[in-house]
Amino acid sequence: MSVVFIVANEKQFQVGIEWCRRMSEHSSTPPTVHIVVADSERKTLAEYIKRKVAELPITSLRFRSTILDNDVRAVLSYSRSVKCEKLFMLFHPDEADFQQQLFKESMVPTMWLRSGSEPTTAGRLICVFKDRVQLTDLAAEQMFGQTSNNSLIFDADEESNDLPAAVMTAANAQSIAPGDLLLCGVPGPTKSDRYYVTGIALLKQTTLPAVALVHCGDTLMESFAGKLRSWSESIVPLMSREHRVDLSNDLQIGSQPNLEYLGLISASSMLAAFGLLQNSAAVIIGAMLIAPLMTPILGAGLALTQGNRPLFKNAMLTISLGFTGALVASILFGWLFWLIYDPVITSEMWARCRPSPLDFCVGLVGGLAASYARTRTHLSSALAGAAIAAALVPPISTAGLQIAFGYFERSDQGTPVIGPLLLVTINVLTIMVGSSFVLWARGMRIDRSLYLSDRWVLRVFALLATLVLMLLTWVVVPH
Repeated sequence: MSVVFIVANEKQFQVGIEWCRRMSEHSSTPPTVHIVVADSERKTLAEYIKRKVAELPITSLRFRSTILDNDVRAVLSYSRSVKCEKLFMLFHPDEADFQQQLFKESMVPTMWLRSGSEPTTAGRLICVFKDRVQLTDLAAEQMFGQTSNNSLIFDADEESNDLPAAVMTAANAQSIAPGDLLLCGVPGPTKSDRYYVTGIALLKQTTLPAVALVHCGDTLMESFAGKLRSWSESIVPLMSREHRVDLSNDLQIGSQPNLEYLGLISASSMLAAFGLLQNSAAVIIGAMLIAPLMTPILGAGLALTQGNRPLFKNAMLTISLGFTGALVASILFGWLFWLIYDPVITSEMWARCRPSPLDFCVGLVGGLAASYARTRTHLSSALAGAAIAAALVPPISTAGLQIAFGYFERSDQGTPVIGPLLLVTINVLTIMVGSSFVLWARGMRIDRSLYLSDRWVLRVFALLATLVLMLLTWVVVPH
């Protein structure tokens, strides 16, 4: 077993070693305790720990020590490298913000303890909140190999508006002994969880003997997401904060509907319609260069990554406005063409009436490339934007021309109107999903606790996945 113990001073080291020993009492093999000084400036403390570790007469534990930067990501990265199974730290007022962030982002069973003395063999594990007995017992089992003594501090007072005061009153009434440990079990630590807020308040109380906030680590899905995040960061470095802020502002501004956007998308659709009628791939490609479709779709991807509902609504409104404008413009162009020439369905138009599974890959790869190019300042995002437009504008123009010509009859070459519109829908969904993944991997994400508190993102992703599967089924199954 591997335990990471975060140390801030000599007193914490002396007290924490005994708590580590208590956590190892139920371990079949001697655990390895990785003592971490999370501040590269505290070299004197690091040397002191190395010297004392060599002198410790403890055979039930193996020790290693290291010094890291005072950075949460550095500590979590080190914890993953040593295959940490438990993370343990003692509360320190000067390190409260750092420790709180580390407690929230840790993916393994974690205990954040305030204790001025070493544990005693007669000390009890006491669950603070009745509503959290099962969660607290699970965390206690993971940290100490035993459950709480079921000595609940209080029952009816859990509805109190001042939970810290209620806990203090109940603790005094039940005569909590100096060797007892009060455990506050919390799930995903969030500011909206009154028990978590109460636990932090209790950590700051010096009148209680020993208090600990504990959580059981991530679920299987959360653990997978954490590993995916670590893997993506090892391949693609995160953007700087300034770059993330600038990109977020650009996407939010570009996702707002306006007449300039509507005019450009309408002009692009007419030019694409002209190329389709001429059967000219060169003209179609030229139309893509003026289509401003990339920004609102990336804005929707960013909204999903950050859980930003207003941005998602604006982006979807802009996408819908662009779709409507392009479709109407192509219909009007088709009617003008019909006044002069006989309507014709060219091979370029038929090619967009037969959606296939490969089209899913086109949209996904286009979304990945466009969003990655947008997050790299030395790459041209215009080319990636043209690739996205090439996947969207010609099908819309095709549908508009076929509506204008009144051509709805299905043939062996494809399904008019429905086929192109289906292709557009496939591309929008896959581009959105692909761009959200890249933006997340590049660091365009929010605080994990805020993300977990807002489940609408998961519902939207579930809806998108369902739509994609339905469309894929419609494309694959013969009609």
